[in-house]
Amino acid sequence: MEKEQKFLDALEEDLRNADMSEADRSRVMKNVLYLKKQKINLMITGATGCGKSSTINALFNMEVAKVGVGVDPETMDIQKYELENLVLWDSPGLGDGKEADKRHSNNIIQKLKEKDEQGKYLIDLVLVILDGSTRDLGTSYELINNVIIPNLGEDKQNRILVAINQADVAMKGRYWDYEYNKPEDQLVKFLDEKVLSVKKRIKDGTGIDVDPIYYSAGFKEEGMAQCQPYNLTKLLYYIIKYTPEEKRLAYIENLNKDEDSWNNNDDRGNYQKGIIENIGETIFECALEGAERGRDMGAILGHAGEVLGQKIGTTIGMVYGTGKALVETITKPFKSRGKGCYITTATCEEYGKPDDCYELTAFRGFRDNWLQYQKDGKELIQRYYDTAPEIVELINVQPNRKEIYQRLNEQYLSKCLSYIEAGENEKCKETYVDMMEYLYSEERKWKQ
Repeated sequence: MEKEQKFLDALEEDLRNADMSEADRSRVMKNVLYLKKQKINLMITGATGCGKSSTINALFNMEVAKVGVGVDPETMDIQKYELENLVLWDSPGLGDGKEADKRHSNNIIQKLKEKDEQGKYLIDLVLVILDGSTRDLGTSYELINNVIIPNLGEDKQNRILVAINQADVAMKGRYWDYEYNKPEDQLVKFLDEKVLSVKKRIKDGTGIDVDPIYYSAGFKEEGMAQCQPYNLTKLLYYIIKYTPEEKRLAYIENLNKDEDSWNNNDDRGNYQKGIIENIGETIFECALEGAERGRDMGAILGHAGEVLGQKIGTTIGMVYGTGKALVETITKPFKSRGKGCYITTATCEEYGKPDDCYELTAFRGFRDNWLQYQKDGKELIQRYYDTAPEIVELINVQPNRKEIYQRLNEQYLSKCLSYIEAGENEKCKETYVDMMEYLYSEERKWKQ
């Protein structure tokens, strides 16, 4: 059987034949070689029985660990699994007894503090899995609030992803539509409330904002068929989104190729498109860094686009007859990034949040149900509509774009959200006005 071609190898081939200057070709080739060397280190942890091994198997199509069926944990210590440039650290969580929990906690802390040869933290992202079938999540909060988050370094919010597994049995199997493999309305409401509860408990315990998602990895027992996952594409989207840009491409080579595993997802976002855009962001921000990015730069993704389309089409159900459609999908967000986009939306997108996320829903409710009825409310809203898209465009071309969005979130938007939740609308308005005045002053600098 002919060996399957890797995406980065195909990209390298295209670069050799691309119509570009030798200086650009040299720079881009150097960047691609750098990307090929990047390793993702993903730690997966959670309380006993949460479904870590099932999740690994569902995402990456490999029996890296036997799924525990009984009461005893199958993995007693941190296990390392290497899939070429993807390194998985399967860590036991808490819930195995006092002595075992102490040992597991120390092992996790030690691994989180470990640094690579460049002096950066070895673990890029920690995926913490919660058991959605139980109401008793005390052990999970102990793991998240007291073991993981305090040891994540400065960039805590971007190095942890919390996911609630076993959504299909969250209400003991009731209100799950087995024919269509998705939750019914009663279960969706229950799961949404669980997400908000988990978010609040972590915020109260650590001061860190996380955005949990729920999913079902399916499970494997000897002699039984694999149950199909739910929201696996959404989980993958957030994993890729929270992974450093330069390391994202390693996921593409190692995804579960069973298309049925990726079919069933909620309708709250186009996660397939989001995955493509995140991969495109890596190509444009990392592979093409330092080169002239004219409209013809997309042409270098001819053959590479076809390879990428095949890989992603095989996994998450996106089918492209040629690489052209994929290239257009990748390049379009970068050609028009920021057009008609508003600051709160752009900030939430930077954190990988969908258009109907909790924060945006709350801000829109504040605007529609309170702000527009204030004496100067309509004037503030109109000025925002008139100026925000151009400000977003300017932010997106700044070299410190991520830091700008982080500052907006931490100094303004998070405070606005807290005021809305507390019913302190005047304070929210004042903070919003302060944010816009700050942005107007920065806008003048960016235009110089």
